[in-house]
Amino acid sequence: MHKLAEIHGATTNAQDYFQAYTDRLTGLLNELDKDAIAATIDAIEQCSQRGNTLFSMANGGSAASASHLVNDLVAGCFLEEKPRLRTLCLTDNVATVTALGNDAGFDHIFSHQLRVHMRPGDVVLAMSVSGNSENLIQAVDYANEHGATTIGYAGFDGGRLAEKCQISVVIPTTKDEYGPVEDVFNILGHVVITYIAMSRGKYLHH
Repeated sequence: MHKLAEIHGATTNAQDYFQAYTDRLTGLLNELDKDAIAATIDAIEQCSQRGNTLFSMANGGSAASASHLVNDLVAGCFLEEKPRLRTLCLTDNVATVTALGNDAGFDHIFSHQLRVHMRPGDVVLAMSVSGNSENLIQAVDYANEHGATTIGYAGFDGGRLAEKCQISVVIPTTKDEYGPVEDVFNILGHVVITYIAMSRGKYLHH
């Protein structure tokens, strides 16, 4: 079954498609593992309290979600009197990513950066629609072997990423639902950052 194709085939106009798409998205959100989401928030907060670093990473459109998370944690959650949320997205340096892709191969673009930057106690968060991106799997393997906490956001059936990460949030989708999975990645990011910010005493109204 391919859910988006099914939704499109059952609707006759853009208005109905929008309603069916958002209904599907609501259903997916209701199926998420709330305990895993809470564990993600706790792992990020504990990482901050220790003075460690959160590394986010993803490919394609999901990389924008990984970068967006860094923006919100660094800029949106900052309070002068609170521990810093040291956060880096491993796709944000285009020169580094393309150099590693050219010289070492695309499968190594994240694991190589972790070899340079990561310390025990850091947190590594990977986002993958399929859960099977080799460059993410290699990076998570390295992180697991060298004392980091690993978190995986994955669509479809979770793939290898869900199996390898210590904390996994799986968005159970069919193989054509790239859009809904990446929508959920962004929503998870906003849940994480708003909860952390307000728990620290930073409210978002002015």
